[in-house]
Amino acid sequence: MNKLTIFPFFSQAMTKIGTTLILGLASSLLLSGPIHAATLGTNLIVNGDAEQGQGDPIGNAVGADIPTIPGWTTTGSFSVVKYGATGFNFTNPLGNVVSVTLPGTNVPGPSDRGANLFFGGADRASSSASQLINVSDLASTIDAGQGTFNLSGWLGGYGTDEDSASLNISFLNQGKQSLGIASITAPTPAQRNNTTGLFLQSANGSVPVGTRQINVLLNANYVRGRVNDSYADNLSLVVTKPVPEPLTILGSVAALGFGAIFKRQHSKKLQAQKVYREIA
Repeated sequence: MNKLTIFPFFSQAMTKIGTTLILGLASSLLLSGPIHAATLGTNLIVNGDAEQGQGDPIGNAVGADIPTIPGWTTTGSFSVVKYGATGFNFTNPLGNVVSVTLPGTNVPGPSDRGANLFFGGADRASSSASQLINVSDLASTIDAGQGTFNLSGWLGGYGTDEDSASLNISFLNQGKQSLGIASITAPTPAQRNNTTGLFLQSANGSVPVGTRQINVLLNANYVRGRVNDSYADNLSLVVTKPVPEPLTILGSVAALGFGAIFKRQHSKKLQAQKVYREIA
């Protein structure tokens, strides 16, 4: 079982979240429409950086005004906004005008960020985005027990708001039954010192034998406030086949060599003993 390791968030170091694979779990996650193909060693998440399509320049888009998000099937008001979106004003029930602000271009986050990031939405509700990845082409590696995965993403929130993003994957067999799950979650306001920003989270493990599809679900959980301040960017899921280390290969060759030498020496010793007995 993986160990939970937490590093200081302001160094933007990777936080490795313990991964739990739950065998035999029935699939209850939302399955998306588009199905995307897979290749070893590449990011399997389509449009994981939110750069395909247009970002909302204000942050108030709802309904038909929400930008189309290529590669993803969304629920609620899940959206994409630009870093540095202008925000907007609204009048609260007390008659006060309140300003809604969103992440600027200089908030903590990925150094290679583009123009956009994923956003929970401009209303008071939870939302989500999902996509389904076809890994049938990787079946020989997976079914040999050699498939490993790395799940990562920059997840965050706004100030003291407790709205939270989580990235979840479910490994599905041919019958779309769940073989296991893994997830990463945004740091709490206390963990990010009530700072607005995004912080790198990651998890890794083995791909369950029999996996044929991987469902990716990005949840934006709303708690309070005028908008859903769950943020995400640079999402990645990579499946690889470990390559034996050179020292391991050399060690195996050396072991075979020493074994052959020992066998020859032992054979010569037996021959010598046989000759001695015949002479005696």
